[in-house]
Amino acid sequence: MNHSTLDKKGKTGEKLNALFGKMARNLMTIYVLFYLAVFPLCMHDHYYDILTFRFGLFWKPTIAYGIFFSLMGLFYLIADNLYNEGKNRKNFITSLKNKGWKKYITKTDIAFTALILIFSLSTALAEYPYEAFWGERGRWQGLFIWLMFYIAYILITRFYEFKKWHLYAFLMCASIVVIWGIFNFFFINFGMFEETKDDYMYSFVSSIGNINTYCNFTGMFFGVSSVLFILAEKPLENILIYIAVAIASFGQIMGLSDNAALSTAIVLAVIPLCIIKNRTHIAKFFVVMSTYLAAMKITYTIAATGVGTINDPDPSMQISMGGKGFFTAFLVFVLLLTAISVVYAHKKREKTDLKDVKQFELFWKILVAEAVIFSVTVFFCANTGIHSELWEPYRNILVFSDEWGTGRGLNWRLSMDYWLHDSTLLSKFIGYGPDTYYIITMDRFMNIMQDAGYGMFDSAHNEYLEYLITVGILGLASYIILLFTALKTMLRSKASGIKAAAVGVIAYAFQAVVNIAIPITTPVFMILMFIGCGKKSENEG
Repeated sequence: MNHSTLDKKGKTGEKLNALFGKMARNLMTIYVLFYLAVFPLCMHDHYYDILTFRFGLFWKPTIAYGIFFSLMGLFYLIADNLYNEGKNRKNFITSLKNKGWKKYITKTDIAFTALILIFSLSTALAEYPYEAFWGERGRWQGLFIWLMFYIAYILITRFYEFKKWHLYAFLMCASIVVIWGIFNFFFINFGMFEETKDDYMYSFVSSIGNINTYCNFTGMFFGVSSVLFILAEKPLENILIYIAVAIASFGQIMGLSDNAALSTAIVLAVIPLCIIKNRTHIAKFFVVMSTYLAAMKITYTIAATGVGTINDPDPSMQISMGGKGFFTAFLVFVLLLTAISVVYAHKKREKTDLKDVKQFELFWKILVAEAVIFSVTVFFCANTGIHSELWEPYRNILVFSDEWGTGRGLNWRLSMDYWLHDSTLLSKFIGYGPDTYYIITMDRFMNIMQDAGYGMFDSAHNEYLEYLITVGILGLASYIILLFTALKTMLRSKASGIKAAAVGVIAYAFQAVVNIAIPITTPVFMILMFIGCGKKSENEG
């Protein structure tokens, strides 16, 4: 075969790759943008069917994409054989034989594959395999939706090309979702509660539904917007993203759920340790903190005027504790003054002083460590009776009991009672079956739950505890490794957008300690994680 023939074959292979690659990238751009910028706003019949509707809205397009990409791969192989003598396929196989598999398979791939295998084994050996597969007795978080997550992960990490403006689309959509929730805070409900009990106005908001779920969304929004603002360089970009930060701050506070306090805390804790690289970043971080505190103070001031809000029956910890007195306003002033001082110092010295950044990072590590030690000490004292008079006003927050966390204390106690005394050795390792928590509690603890006035527990309200119960030690370990490896990849990225997505993922993962996984928002969480794990996620685009 002469050189001209070889050149022709090579060009044919390149053309095939370019054609199919472009088609795949365009399709995945549509997919990602839909779930970041459209999915959170989609509803069908108010809140009546929001869970099942969102579940279907995720799995149906995802399985269609999986089938279409499988067919496209088949057509690619046929075209390669017909027009390129299978050269692309042969080169790929040769690459794998030469230990090239390391280029194609990552630690996150292995962790996710292991998780899916454990989910599958847990479902196959479950006492209720049908319910474990679909998750219909829980929150539709059974094996089936995890298979859909796996399909989405493979497609996004292999074919999606990250563009920073895709996150801007997410910010725009999230702003609409959160502004809607802010209106709901003041009982402006747009007819969403017709023919329902008035009580629902205090627990369902925006296009998300349950207020706990709304706050896991606002947590992701706050994390992504804060990092994008800190790393933004252009003036207009700074202004627009700052507006998103302000909206996210009000959303976190007006969402009322205490899981918002957890996501806020972790976002503010990790940004100085993972994101900040110069004095400007430090100054903008102070602006983010002051904005959040100002939103807290403004919300408290409005609520104190007597205007009707959903905060009235059960005042939020953030509003009642953070908004009182002069201290919050004083702290906002100090933070803003510090930010101005840092910017002034930065302009006086043109070169970035890495020493200042290192000193601030060390200071922040010490501050976070002290906060953790203080929190652990307070909880220990409050729960062992040491100086009990100090903690009595805050016992609902600090003292663990069956009533703690709106019944979470009882819920967690029952789940651990089952795991320690009733689960088999096999189920300790692989669980009772995905999303079968409802079956466990109803079969064993129905009278206890009803006597306590909680009706039923169909979720542990702690994602990690629920995975321990339903997919066992191996399932929980695989999920944690998946999160760890994905976040490690994302935080090492040079792209500011990927770092922002990583902090959004961290926000969700931390608040999940007191919250539930539900397909109203888990697809957004997964997409944010997946976009940072692909080979084409290094560039901003």
